[in-house]
This record gives sequence, structure tokens and C-alpha cells, in this order.
Amino acid sequence: MEMLFRCNLMAIVGGGSTPHSAPHRVLIWDDHVPKEIGELSFRQVVLSVKLRKDAIAVALRDRVYVYHLADLSLRDKIYTADNPHGLLSLSTQVQEMILACPSVTTGHVRVELYGLRKTVLLEAHDSELRGLCLTANGNMLATASVKGTIIRVWDIASSSCIHEFRRGVERATITCLAFSWDDQWLSSCSDKGTVHIFYCNTEEQGSASPKKKKSTFKKFLSSSTSQKTKSVCQVRGVPHPLACAFIGDVPNMIAVSGWDADGNGVLLMSEFAAHQEARRVAYHVLVKNSVEETEEERRRRRARGWTPKVPDTPDNDFGNLQITEPIMNHLSTQTTDDDFCEVLIEPPTEPVIEDKVTISAKENTTDESKDTATLQDSVQTEPLEDGSKDQETQEEDEFLEATQ
Repeated sequence: MEMLFRCNLMAIVGGGSTPHSAPHRVLIWDDHVPKEIGELSFRQVVLSVKLRKDAIAVALRDRVYVYHLADLSLRDKIYTADNPHGLLSLSTQVQEMILACPSVTTGHVRVELYGLRKTVLLEAHDSELRGLCLTANGNMLATASVKGTIIRVWDIASSSCIHEFRRGVERATITCLAFSWDDQWLSSCSDKGTVHIFYCNTEEQGSASPKKKKSTFKKFLSSSTSQKTKSVCQVRGVPHPLACAFIGDVPNMIAVSGWDADGNGVLLMSEFAAHQEARRVAYHVLVKNSVEETEEERRRRRARGWTPKVPDTPDNDFGNLQITEPIMNHLSTQTTDDDFCEVLIEPPTEPVIEDKVTISAKENTTDESKDTATLQDSVQTEPLEDGSKDQETQEEDEFLEATQ
């Protein structure tokens, strides 16, 4: 689900084991109506959706589609390398859109400057990408690889690496990267359960010499680990963080969402400062785990550790559509061109059930009519007593008595 700033429009994609809608459809939902006002259908599973005031971008396993938000007409199509995590980022503050996504080469990033009609290619990492994030104005880009040890910040204008941060020594899975609204802070959360906050010193960046700005990617690879800047603050409290974001209304405030040790969906809000311990401001349990267990079972589970079970992206055929069998029986596709597919889900036809009460009533009516006809036949066949004959016999008897 992706929300357009704080307005009533949002993009919804079906997911989970029993999705409400097909996972290859993007529904544009208006919460004021409330109802669906638009839909985009694809042949592949939708991995990520990003919104801005004039465009909507959809990331699939091997390509990215960009549409105009006003009429949902196609604006651009970008082919990428294998992108199982749906990496995609858009600038939101500038008038002309800037888009960042994986390139066709593993570890490289492609940046589209639509205002300048220019494409920038960055040799970000040697291994596969695991995270990328643009600033709101699109001036800087943060990238991370599947190793999760180094986070690089790139200047889009000069195509050079201006910051190189070390998250840690051990490998980790980066789950989210986020810039603050003033571009001074960069946060990253991983499966290690810690949110690292880095300080992006833009003043030193501006006073740097042009030769340092034009340093190549190999120079950073050959640099020692002591030159890589570490995080200035660390936020803990969510064992399995999935997303983090800076709160624009309050300075030095960060929100972290994820799973706790019991499998509950939680939200943590902390206040941070450079080289100081983060202070917890609020902690909310948004989704409670519905699994019922005893105290002994809970104690044993906590002792061995709990990890969230996140469904993996299908690997075969770049993400095949996976839906339940009842929906599959009523699914029909109509191919429009080489890259699009219009999906029509027909509602299942309800079986016609005959009204047994009506049938039984008709049968009773038929039986009654038959019985009536039989009764009438039986009454008509029986001999009827003639009243006139009885009167004549009575008069003859009276005449004989009078004669005697």
C-alpha cells in the first residue's frame, strides 16, 4: 500500500496467502468516496508502487512502468535487472520527476531526470542491490547491497559518491533506507534489530574540491575501512524492524515499524541526537498476534527466538501469478499488446436451486385435483334416489287405506 502524501488517494496491491485482490493488480483507491477509481493490471506480480502528485510508478520483477496519475496513460517503461525486492524511488518535492531504479547491470543504478531528458548510470555496488532511496528534491541517492555493510550516498548532478557509511562488519539484510526532509540525516534498518542514523554533512560536501567529487568507484573500493564514517546514533526497541521514516513536523524524531519478539506489529517513535542515546517517545502495538499459547510455550519461544515469516517472491518466470483455485476458475485474460494484459474476473454463477416448497405445493395441488376428480366420478356413478317416485308411492298407499 502506498499513500499519496496525506491526501485521500492511495495505491493498493493484494498480498498474503489469501489476497482480497489479485497480486498483479494495482487499485487506485479514493478514501473520500470511498471506492476504487482506477486500476492497472500486469502479467507479473507487482512488487512496489510509488506515488507523486502527477505520476505513479510500478516496479515488477524485470521492469518499471511509469504512468500519468491524471488519466493513467503510459509515460515510460524501463527494463531492469532481476529486481526481486521491487527497488524503486521517486522525488516528490521538485516539479520535474526524478526516478531511480536498478539498471540492467547487476549492482548499477539508473537515474532518470525527466526534466532534463537525461539518464545517469551509477556503478553503486559489485553485488546485487538491496536498497535505494532518493531525497525529496532528488539531489542525492542512497544505495545498499545485499551484503548490508556499506551504504553509499551519491550526488546526482556530478554522479559521484560523496558519502560512504559503514553500518557494521557482519552481513545484514537492509530492509529500509530513508532521508530526512532537510537531507541532513540518513537512516537504515536491518534484520539485526538496530536502526542506524548517519549524518550527511552537506557543508563539507560543498567545500570539497572538484577532484574529490570526481573520484571513481574503484578509489572507494581500495580505501581503508577506517575512512568510512560510522553511525552517529542507534535506535533499538523493535527486534525486527521493517520500515523507518523521519517525522517532518518534529525535528530529530524517527518512527520505526516492525515486529516485536512475540510477533506483534509495533510502532516505535524515538527522539535522537548525535552521539547520544535515543530516547523513546511512544510505543504502540498496532497488530496483535492471534496465536494462543501458554506461558511455558511463550517462554520457550522467546528463548529460541522468533523470526517473522515473510513470503518470498516467486522465482520461476519472474514471479508467476498465485491466486486461489476458486478465483482461478473464473479468471480470463485478454492480451492487449506485448507487455500488458487486461484481467477480467467474472463473478461465479450461482447454481439455480429449485424451490422445493413450490414443487411440493404443485404436487399437492395436482393430488388434490386428482382426488376431487376421482370423488366426483365415484359420486356420479352411485345410484341417486328419485324424490318424485317416493311421492307417488306414498299417494298410492294413502288411496289403498282410504278404499279399505
